[in-house]
Amino acid sequence: MITTRRYFGQVDRRSRFTTVSMGWRTASDGVPRLRDAVTRAGEQSGPAKQPVSVTWTPGDGAVVMTATLPEVAARSWIEDVMNTEQLGIFGDPVLAVVGTASVLEDLEGRLSERKGAVSPPPQQAFRSTMKQTTAQGFEQTFIIGQDPAANVGFAATFLAICLIAGGPGTLLPDAIQKSGYQAILQAGRGLQGATATVTWQVIASRPNGSAVLETALSTVAGFSVAEHLEAVEQAREFARTNLNRAWQSPLELARSLAHYEVMGWGGELVRNPDTAVDHVAPAAIEQAVEGLVRPIKEILGRS
Repeated sequence: MITTRRYFGQVDRRSRFTTVSMGWRTASDGVPRLRDAVTRAGEQSGPAKQPVSVTWTPGDGAVVMTATLPEVAARSWIEDVMNTEQLGIFGDPVLAVVGTASVLEDLEGRLSERKGAVSPPPQQAFRSTMKQTTAQGFEQTFIIGQDPAANVGFAATFLAICLIAGGPGTLLPDAIQKSGYQAILQAGRGLQGATATVTWQVIASRPNGSAVLETALSTVAGFSVAEHLEAVEQAREFARTNLNRAWQSPLELARSLAHYEVMGWGGELVRNPDTAVDHVAPAAIEQAVEGLVRPIKEILGRS
C-alpha cells in the first residue's frame, strides 16, 4: 500500500509515457538527501523500469520531483520510491500522476491518503515579521505573514493576489505609481516551516517605505467588489490564463498539481481552473484581500 498526503490522478492521452510528480515540504538543505533517497529507491525497479527523465524543482520551503516513465514501469517505480525507508523522515509526499486511464486504475487500488494530513494544522502562533535593509538611498522592506488561503479559500486567495498585486492593472502597483513615490511593491508566496506565507516586498527611496505601505493599506481599506467590477473581471481572466498554462503539457500539469498542493495553494485550482476561479463569491474575494494585507496591518499596528 502506498500512503500519500494528497493524491491527484489526471487522465491525459497526449503522451505514451506516464508523468509522476511528488512534492515534499523541506528546506533547501534537505533536497540533496531527497534526491539521493529517490535515486536509490528507484534503482530497485531494475534498468528496464527506470524513468526516461527526472527533474527537481525547488521552491520556497518545498521541492517537487517530476519523473517521466514508461506506462509498464509507473506503478512499481512509484511504490519503490514512496515506500523507501530513507524518505520517511520527510513525511508523506503529495503525489500527482498524469497518464492513461488504465495506468491510473492500476495505481488507484494501491493508494491510501493519510487522513487528517491533507492540509497542515493552523499555525496560530505564527506572527508577522518585518526586515529592512538600506543601500544607496533606497530601503528594502520585507513583511512576511500567514497566507489566508486555508481560511478564505484557495481560489479566492489566488484571485485576490491577481487583483491587488499580480496581474495587469492591479490595484496596489497602480496606487503606488499614482502616489508619486519612487517605489516597487510586490507580493510573493512561500512556506515558513509548515505554514503557507505571503511576503510583501517594498523597494522605495528613503524614508518612504512606511508611506508606501500606508498607501497600500488605504487603497484596499474596506475593499468592495461592487466598486471594482472591471478590475475583478480583469483579475479573473488573468487568473484563468495563469492557471491554464499548467495544461500545456502532461509534464507541466503533473508538476503544477503537486506544486500547488504542497505549497498550500490548492492543487484543485490546477485541475479545474475555470470553474474554480469563476465561482468565487464577492464576499470571499473581499475576505481574501483583507487576509493578504493583514501582515502589513499587523506590522504597522493597524489591526
